[in-house]
Parts: sequence; C-alpha cells; structure tokens
Amino acid sequence: MLIRLQYTRGVSAIGPKTLANRDRYISVRTAIEMTEAFQALEDLVSTHLARFGLSWPKSKALVELHMAGDPGLSQSELSRKLRVSRANITGLIDRLEKDGLVVRESHPSDKRAFRVCLTERAEGLVNAFLPVHSQFLHKAMSGLDTGEKESLISLLQKLKKGLDDI
Repeated sequence: MLIRLQYTRGVSAIGPKTLANRDRYISVRTAIEMTEAFQALEDLVSTHLARFGLSWPKSKALVELHMAGDPGLSQSELSRKLRVSRANITGLIDRLEKDGLVVRESHPSDKRAFRVCLTERAEGLVNAFLPVHSQFLHKAMSGLDTGEKESLISLLQKLKKGLDDI
C-alpha cells in the first residue's frame, strides 16, 4: 500500500501536462482509481458477507452453483466460472463441504471427476441471502444513477475484453 501511495503521489506531483504522454498518465490514474474503488467495495462487501458466515469466494461459488441448478457443476466448470486455479477451487470446495454447504457427487460420464452440488442448507442460505445481498449492492451503487451504472458496465466489459487480448 505504501509503495502504491508513493507512486500515486509521484504521478500526481508530475501531473498530466508535464508528462510526454497524457494518455499514459490517464491510464495509470485510471488503474489507480479502479483499484482503490474495488478495494473499498471489496472491504464493504466482505463485511456484509461475514454476517452470513461467507467470504467473497464462498458466496460467488454458492451463487454460481445455485444458478447452475441440478445437477451442479464439475470442479473444472466452477473453476472456470470463478476464474480460479484448480488448486484454489479444490480448497474452496473442501471448505464449503466442511461447512455443510456442498457435496461432491460422482460425475455421470467421467469417473475421475466430481460434480459439486449445493446441500439443502446451502439452498436455504442462498435463498435468504440473495435478496438481502441484492439490496445491499443496490445501496452500495447508489452514488451512481442508472445511466452512469450502464456506462460503467459497458466500459468495464470493454476493458475486460482488452485485458483478455494482452
């Protein structure tokens, strides 16, 4: 954090007019602002999720499994949807299983693989959690009007596509 703050101050002190490339300055500034906004949102959401006994990764996994419905997802499908490594997904599923929120079932067509399915307890948690979480996120985004949120979504999608091409 200290390094980033020093870097931020350094760029701010230079300013966009004295840099040879204004676009490069704006790129750096954009990345800094996005990182700080995401960190603030992540802290806020993490505190909210803790009220349900969930972490960010656990909640994302539960929602993906809920949306997939029966018969759940394979570990590799869940890994792709969450954009995490196979090692990380195994640990996450282990923790969810220990909490009684998921079960691993044999994959019908691949005996080496498992399908991850929500337990009844997890379905109840997700059904109780989603409306409250949706309202919470609506409140968290209330600093932007609907048009601004739509523009931000479009810009972030464009950015993600560009990052995928790097």
